[in-house]
Amino acid sequence: MPAYFSVTLEFSRKNIFPDFMQNFYSVLSSAGLTFKSGYWGSEQDDLQSILNWNQKKLEQNFKIGYSEHFSHDYKQMLFAFEDFHEIRGFWMNQYPVQDEFTFEIIIPEYEIFGDEVYSKNQAYIPEKMQKIQDIACYLWEHFPPVMTIQTELEIIGACVPEQAILSGQKLPSAYPFAIVSEETAQNNGFVQFTKSNLGRNGIFLLSQNY
Repeated sequence: MPAYFSVTLEFSRKNIFPDFMQNFYSVLSSAGLTFKSGYWGSEQDDLQSILNWNQKKLEQNFKIGYSEHFSHDYKQMLFAFEDFHEIRGFWMNQYPVQDEFTFEIIIPEYEIFGDEVYSKNQAYIPEKMQKIQDIACYLWEHFPPVMTIQTELEIIGACVPEQAILSGQKLPSAYPFAIVSEETAQNNGFVQFTKSNLGRNGIFLLSQNY
């Protein structure tokens, strides 16, 4: 199994609404991520059944137990997007903290580094990373419940709760970019990043190490 690059979208449970999954997928599709199939046991499920299943699980505040079979969990989706061979999406509840949940977009690292990956300092393929950044910016600007968007490599970085960033305790996970609100950015110098403004009062942070 390859190592994965992740784009993590952070949400609060207080912002769940009845058509959350349906509306979110519409924005994903408009961003260019179109449903290809279910994944990880859900290959035969159609899009609507997956959206309905995940909406119900989210409303129930479901979190899979350590010994519980994966078939009880949120259903994963496989997306088609331009020249990428594999892009998956799945939900994690009560992550990064209680009363929050995330949507994880994961891509094999070789898709964005090339065939050989030696370290996190190796350069990304510019045109591939630009496409991922464009998706992230679109999702930020067109789906208001998103609180932060962060990126990570499989063995480096993890989604940081917005409150920890807002208070200045931690920096967002940005391998190589993150998106936060202007309010969240106010209490941080963020000297490690090149900053640019986005719609919906967003700040795009690009790590200067990449």
